[in-house]
Amino acid sequence: MFTKTAEYYDALYHFKDYKEACSALYDLIQRHAPQAKSLLDVACGTGKHLEYLQHQYACAGLDLNPELLAVAHKRCPNVALHQGDMTDFRLPHTFDVVVCLFSSIGYVQTVENLRKTVACFAQHLNPGGLLVIEPWITPERYWVDRITANFIDQPNLKIAWMYTSQLRGLTSVFDINYLVGTSEGVESFTESHVMGLWTDAEYREAIEAVGVAVHYNDQGLFGRGMYYGIKH
Repeated sequence: MFTKTAEYYDALYHFKDYKEACSALYDLIQRHAPQAKSLLDVACGTGKHLEYLQHQYACAGLDLNPELLAVAHKRCPNVALHQGDMTDFRLPHTFDVVVCLFSSIGYVQTVENLRKTVACFAQHLNPGGLLVIEPWITPERYWVDRITANFIDQPNLKIAWMYTSQLRGLTSVFDINYLVGTSEGVESFTESHVMGLWTDAEYREAIEAVGVAVHYNDQGLFGRGMYYGIKH
């Protein structure tokens, strides 16, 4: 995932308003954990959320993908960034806020990994701290055999990317085909994105099991919902 598209990631998701999302997240934190001073962004990607959040909190980021982290390092040179698997990571510090945004949680794929991941989040969360998770699509809302096409048309970068949504067991599968044009030429490649499809009950059970009182907002930061709560 994103091993071939890391340098294009921000262009691919140009439609996402990170500044607005981070403003809404800041408001949420101020309402529920106004004392918060530190924040961990799990699956931080290219650091677009951290770019804004670093001005309000002492931030750190974690991601599995070194290619994405390389972009994040350039964007946020003063933020501590760590490479690690969200299902089983150990950092030397705990935080007042732990977030996992833009449906990145889905990449752990199984319910067992969901539980392990949320437990790992809680281990890095201070008592009274706030946990925020933007979920992936639930099974009843997932679409099968839908063809999706997206296009990037910048002066020096043209991208067409297309996939058909598939279902494999309890996971969504996007085998995304990319056609990328730059001044150096045109190349094509495929990336496979496999993400777990979990019910609302499964998300809630995983979060409640680690001592976090669950609240849910149907809209969230990007229209995919949001689970959040304070650690007891």
